[in-house]
Amino acid sequence: MRRKRLFSVALAILLSAASAARAGAPNPQQLRDLFLLEMEFRKQYQAKDYGKASDACRKMVSLFPTQPGPHYNLACCLARLGKAEEAISALQAAVERGYKGVDHLQKDEDLAGLREDKRFAECVKKVNDSERGTGAAYEAGSEIEGVKTLEADPEAGFRYRLRMSPTATAKKPSRLILWLHPSGGSGNQMVEPWSKRLGSLGYALLVLTQKDWRFWSALDAKRLLDGTVGDVAKTPGIDTERPILMGYSAGGQVALTMWAATPGKFGALVLDAAYPVRPKPGGGFDTMPLPENIGIQQTPIFVLVGDQDGGSKVWQQIEPSWRQVGVPLTVYYIAGKAHGWLFGDKELTDLCAWLGQVRAGKLPSGPPSAAEPKAKEEPKKKKK
Repeated sequence: MRRKRLFSVALAILLSAASAARAGAPNPQQLRDLFLLEMEFRKQYQAKDYGKASDACRKMVSLFPTQPGPHYNLACCLARLGKAEEAISALQAAVERGYKGVDHLQKDEDLAGLREDKRFAECVKKVNDSERGTGAAYEAGSEIEGVKTLEADPEAGFRYRLRMSPTATAKKPSRLILWLHPSGGSGNQMVEPWSKRLGSLGYALLVLTQKDWRFWSALDAKRLLDGTVGDVAKTPGIDTERPILMGYSAGGQVALTMWAATPGKFGALVLDAAYPVRPKPGGGFDTMPLPENIGIQQTPIFVLVGDQDGGSKVWQQIEPSWRQVGVPLTVYYIAGKAHGWLFGDKELTDLCAWLGQVRAGKLPSGPPSAAEPKAKEEPKKKKK
C-alpha cells in the first residue's frame, strides 16, 4: 500500500520531466534528496513512528510542493497522530494537486478517523470527479469527411471520441490506436486530422475528450485500459486486442511505462519526444532496463526524437543493445530539432508506411531505407 503512494511521486516527476524542463526541471540533487526522504519515510512509517514519518513528508512537500503524493502521505501520518484538522488540510492539498485513487482513499485505514468529517466526503467527490474528467472542460471535435465518429462517456472510463473507417466490420475490423496526450493539453488537434488516412490503413483512432490534462498517473492508465478500452471493445468493427499506444512527451513516457510493465499486451508503440529512462537513487535519470518478457520481441516501436534533444543520446546508447535482443525498433533522429512535436509530412508518411507493415503482421525494425537495401542497377551497355 505505502509503496504505491511513494511510487506515484517518482512516476509523476518522471512523466512530467520533459515539460517541466521549460519551467525548471528537478536537478539531480533534488531527485537524490527525494529518494532518501522516501526511504526515511517508509522506514519510520513501518516502525509506526508517525511523528518522524510526518517530518519526512513535510520535507518532501517543501522539495516538491506541487506533487500530491507527499501531501497525501502527510495526511495519513497526521491522522494516525490524531491531528484531524492538520490531516484534513494536508488531504485537501493533495486533492487540489491532483491526487488520484478514489477507491484507495475511501478504504485507507490511515484516514479512518477523518471519514465522519464532511470535508472528507468533499475530497472523495473531487477525486472521483477528477478521475472521470468531469471537472475538466469537454473538448468537442469536428466531423471529418470519410470518417465515422463515435463518442461515449463510460462510467468506468474516460469520455472519448473514436474515429474509424465507415467500412470496418466485425469480420474485417480496424485495429485500435490509443492517443496518449502530453502534459498540459489533449493534443487531439495534432492527430485527429490523420483519422481518414489511418482508417485507410485499417486503424481506428481513439482520443480522450475530458480529462485532467496536466499529467498521467498509474490509475489514469488503468482507467484507460480497463474502462475506456473495455467500452470500445463493444463497438462492432474495432479490434481492441493488443492496442497500439501513440504518445507525445509525457504521453510517450507513460506508453513506455505501460509497455515495460506488460510488453505483450500492446501491438506497437509510436513515440514522439519520449525516452526510455527512469529516476535513479543517486540522482538524475538512468536508462530503463528491458523487461524480461518475450513480448519485447513482438511489439514494434517507432520513435521520433530531435538530434538536438538530450533524449537522443539515450536512444543512441540503447539502440544497439535493444536490437541485439530482438526489439523491433525504428528510430528517426530529426535534424536540428529539440524536444517538441516532430511530425511533418515526411514523418507522417514514414509512420504510415511503418503502420502498413505492422498491419500486415510484420515486425519492422530500422528506417525502411536502411532495412531494405536498394537493388543493384544493371550496368549500362556501351553504344556501338
